[in-house]
Amino acid sequence: MRLKRFGLVGVAAVTCMSCAVLFLTSGSAGAAAKGDAQAVAKARSDLRSEPYSLHGLVSELTFGGFSSVAATYGAEHSGANWNHEALLSARSNLHTKAFSAKDLIQRLRIEQFTAAQASYGVALSGANWNVEAYEAAQESLQVDKISRNALIAQLRTGGFTLAQATYGADRAE
Repeated sequence: MRLKRFGLVGVAAVTCMSCAVLFLTSGSAGAAAKGDAQAVAKARSDLRSEPYSLHGLVSELTFGGFSSVAATYGAEHSGANWNHEALLSARSNLHTKAFSAKDLIQRLRIEQFTAAQASYGVALSGANWNVEAYEAAQESLQVDKISRNALIAQLRTGGFTLAQATYGADRAE
């Protein structure tokens, strides 16, 4: 293979019997632009402070002044394990309020994790869904005194199973 340089772009042609394939390469192949390197550093820093989805991190970097191209590069090259980020986010959310597994998956989807990442995070979060139902029941009863049956119905609407909702309602009364 022979490489001819034309300014910043290199052109290589690979020939075989009756075909030719043309490759274009950047003059700075393998080397990130200064803005890209800064975006990677900022992405890694942001990931140390809180969990992000890929799209959430791109949005954060863009909001911080990086171009969308640099932000995307930074997030994609941050070394993040997005499943682990979803797990960290699930655990963080569970510390703020009570969630059913279904609602927590929806919350992670709002944070722009993929369905697979959200499911992974929720499955490994270590949550006790009965305890979550109990805490949700307590939160509801602080706002409004409702009957046991209404509380169970409300918990079911919130994504808890009948068994979880019953467990939560029976212990919250």
